[in-house]
Amino acid sequence: MRVSFGTSTNIGRRPSQQDEYLVQEDVFEGSPAASLFGVFDGHGSEGGKASTFTRQIFPEVLRRHKDEFLDDPVEALKAVFRDVNTQLAENDAIDTYMSGTTAVVLICLEADDRVVIANVGDSRVLLGRKEGDDDAWAAVQLTTDHTCSNPDELSRVKSSGARIEQLTIGEDKDGPLRIFKGTLPYPGLVVTRSLGDAVAGRLGVLCEPEVIDMKVNPKRDRFFILGTDGLWDGLDIDVAVSIAAKYKDPMKASSVLTKRALEGLDKKQIDDNVTNVVIYVNRK
Repeated sequence: MRVSFGTSTNIGRRPSQQDEYLVQEDVFEGSPAASLFGVFDGHGSEGGKASTFTRQIFPEVLRRHKDEFLDDPVEALKAVFRDVNTQLAENDAIDTYMSGTTAVVLICLEADDRVVIANVGDSRVLLGRKEGDDDAWAAVQLTTDHTCSNPDELSRVKSSGARIEQLTIGEDKDGPLRIFKGTLPYPGLVVTRSLGDAVAGRLGVLCEPEVIDMKVNPKRDRFFILGTDGLWDGLDIDVAVSIAAKYKDPMKASSVLTKRALEGLDKKQIDDNVTNVVIYVNRK
């Protein structure tokens, strides 16, 4: 399995950029041949620092767990996320009391036609799968959104004492369900899993990722899209797949995805950063 990739990011109409992306070819520095990809979406006043720091340290932390990863990638990636979360919490330059980041990573083991995906938060990995011999494509969301819209996630944070409600704008409720502490007006976190977010960690918010270890069928599994929530809020997943399927150059596909997502966000009057990584499999 051969892969090629493209990346794109845009601040959108937000006052600051809190998204980051990660591409690390030959992440294990020799054997096995593996490439690491990721996107990270910070939140809170120090969210940009949290996502940047996570991007910076993730490859090295993964390398330290190489032997475990080759033996049991699911448990190894859980340990990697724990270690990253600990280092983030211990970084005195970043206040993670009410700030943190989502994280979704994909590790491509090229010789094995295999990918391993780990996720906390509401960034996503989407698979573009070819259907038959015609131009039909299926959009397969491989990750789970960790928000209070997920019944299992909602049950866990409520049982940990979280108050769950929408923001109050005037006399109306607006936006997604958020996590609050008791009667207090914070932290107001949307995601139920993240890195950082110390106060939310006491309310059932986990740093443990959900991990997927899957074989790739290069004849039908043609590309992956990693995106922060700005991409998915601006674009339907079927539209995203149709765009990525259209181009041979992953950089072009990535930039068009970002452009179209920003247009979609404007129509919905949503302000957000947009970041994505497009990974083509055996694309000629």
